[in-house]
Amino acid sequence: MGLTREKKHGIHYTPTDLAAFLAEQIAQRLPASRRGLTVLDPACGDGELLEAFARAVSTKDRERLTLVGYDTDQDAVAEASRNLLGLGIKVVDVSAADFLSLAVVDPSMNGGLFGQNGGLFEQQVERAVEADVIISNPPYVRTQVLGAEQAQRLARRFGLAGRVDLYHAFTMAMLSVLAPDGLIGLLTSNRFLVTKAGATMRRLLHDRLDLQAVFDLGDTKLFEAAVLPAIVIGRRAMGQHASDRRVPSHTTGSCDFTRVYQTDQNADDRSDVAADAIEYSSILDALRDGIDGIVRAEAGLYKIETGTLSITADGTEPWFMTSGDVDAWMSTVARRTAHRFGDVAEIRVGIKTTADKVFIRDDWDALDDGTQPEMKLLHPLLTHHVAQRWSLPPGGNGVHKRVLYPHEIRNGRRAAIRLDEHPRAARYLESHRARLEGRDYVVEGGRNWYEIWVPHDPADWAKPKVVCPDISVKPCFFLDRRGLIVNGDCYWLTLRPGQPEDCLLLLLAVANSTFIERFYDTKFHNKLYAGRRRFITQYVSEFPLPDLASPSAQRIIGLTRQLLDATQESARRDLEARLDQEVWQAFGVAPDTPSA
Repeated sequence: MGLTREKKHGIHYTPTDLAAFLAEQIAQRLPASRRGLTVLDPACGDGELLEAFARAVSTKDRERLTLVGYDTDQDAVAEASRNLLGLGIKVVDVSAADFLSLAVVDPSMNGGLFGQNGGLFEQQVERAVEADVIISNPPYVRTQVLGAEQAQRLARRFGLAGRVDLYHAFTMAMLSVLAPDGLIGLLTSNRFLVTKAGATMRRLLHDRLDLQAVFDLGDTKLFEAAVLPAIVIGRRAMGQHASDRRVPSHTTGSCDFTRVYQTDQNADDRSDVAADAIEYSSILDALRDGIDGIVRAEAGLYKIETGTLSITADGTEPWFMTSGDVDAWMSTVARRTAHRFGDVAEIRVGIKTTADKVFIRDDWDALDDGTQPEMKLLHPLLTHHVAQRWSLPPGGNGVHKRVLYPHEIRNGRRAAIRLDEHPRAARYLESHRARLEGRDYVVEGGRNWYEIWVPHDPADWAKPKVVCPDISVKPCFFLDRRGLIVNGDCYWLTLRPGQPEDCLLLLLAVANSTFIERFYDTKFHNKLYAGRRRFITQYVSEFPLPDLASPSAQRIIGLTRQLLDATQESARRDLEARLDQEVWQAFGVAPDTPSA
């Protein structure tokens, strides 16, 4: 199935109520002394955001507005003009044009002069207007949808690194036309707040704006599409013209941070969570009222948290919420932290075949002798489907999938198998050759057409390891001593050379604790729908560890051994509760009281 027009061009039209909320947040921060305001939406669609802004200001202020919009969709531009002219705005200028070809990007903003050689679509038009206010939901198109060539062009023009997204370029271009002391209200995916790929975006916003407010709207389902949105409100605090290429002096101030995610009233067996919830017809109305707590709205219960934004000096590290209590809690944990997980363990994603239906099956035995690969190439595979806390069932129970692993150790190094030495595997792979050769990136990367994309050294499988699913609501780390291969929907940890094996038990205990849930939510808070956390290398490597030689760590290790050996469920539950308490105590903080 081909890409929809919406996905190909990153179109996620802003719902009316969310557009109104964004517009209100900007309007509340407008200076009172301006005679006129030029308001820009660089990807205006049907004009929803510009219309929302016009409605958010007073009738008197509406008379001084100049509304400017650009969009490459001519039908949407025509509709936007009709909608905006109907508001009685004196000046409405909506054009069918590519905004990225209008803005000249300051080279100090990680890019070159974007206007010299045309825009993303090589369209030459006059330069964009300078804006007092920008309100925008820019196109959100990730690398794999943009295509490699288009992504490389963006990267070259804007000095972008890592995964390139169209909204990165739009943001740079928008800030190049924002007037001194101008306001921007940006609605985009919340991924940039906490992922490595968002570091460029975080630094850009941090360096170029005095941030006023950030709203992480999480899984509020305000969009029809599967988008977890965030709002950023900022002011360009510059003493020079917007086209001046000198880097402005950045004013550091306090930025309000609000976070809202759906919560499960049964998560901690607390029925009073639902009973104490404040009723609202819309979660946005609760945000307007500045609520901090549990709210019942359209789709159920939501937890709203308010605080201030914590940003490192260069702005590139993940942004998270802080307060006096949070700072004190994190400081206490830091004092009791001897190492991070990444200091003592290597943390890797599992294998990625990029052709799972060819390489991964649970019915290998059903194939005839001519195409069933040699047994020594078929290996049991750990996936998120079999994951459970602490340990897997004894034997091979529950592990049904096996992977055809076309790599081996030869002359001390990992290498692709020789097909002439494995005739049945060769016949099987040849039967799927067209599909496998369709993975151009494998061949372009210097691999054989039948290799998997992300392999691992088979010698590492035999090492004791801790495994966890990439995505889960609660921590789900387990120990594997059977030398199984880990699939790409999971991550695995093996100890670095010189680390005692007891350290792996300490890792396992801390990783499965309710303490680590609190740490994760405080420092990273990368949650998907329904409260699912991402347990990826970026975050797990930062998990803290107490001193291995400390009495508390030794108690944790002893209890972990007992739990792994226990066979009765009641004994395991008791040991797990005691173990959890010990982890909290090891870091000098008290367990959270049950809450949502």
